[in-house]
Amino acid sequence: MTATSEAGAATGVTAPADTAAADRELAKATTRRRRLASYAAMALVLVVALVIGANAQGPASDNERVQALASSLACPECDGQSIAESDAPIARELYADIGRRVDDGETDDQIRDFYRNRWGEAVLLTPAAGGVSGLVWILPVVALAVAVAALTMAFAKWRQRVPDELTDADAGLVAEARSR
Repeated sequence: MTATSEAGAATGVTAPADTAAADRELAKATTRRRRLASYAAMALVLVVALVIGANAQGPASDNERVQALASSLACPECDGQSIAESDAPIARELYADIGRRVDDGETDDQIRDFYRNRWGEAVLLTPAAGGVSGLVWILPVVALAVAVAALTMAFAKWRQRVPDELTDADAGLVAEARSR
């Protein structure tokens, strides 16, 4: 060490080169904190959305339950239509039957099970969450996770390409800007 740098180190005063390095480190730390804060905010929004979605209430009235059940069951006569959408005579009969079952106090699962046993698994417009049908529920989540991971890796790679070292030309520009 030179005498001036030893004196500066003893008094706590840093040389101009050390100040630039300290400024760069401070800027990096600030950037990291901002990035962490944005990730935390996104995680908080996701958790709040999941909590609200999980606590969503089902249909309140019997008519809403009948409509929801009829919309979740396929018309056995019509291709691609629910009982609620179809104008076929059998769909109207099934809609009325669902209403009677709701009035009799059957649960939604009991009503769906009855129609599944009578018409087969194809009558359910909402696939089961288990087995091969579970792929319908899990594949979009997996695809989203893979996409987020790929974007994170791409951004990390792009960030590494930015030079961290201050070149002489950069130092000259900074010195010129500070002198103004």
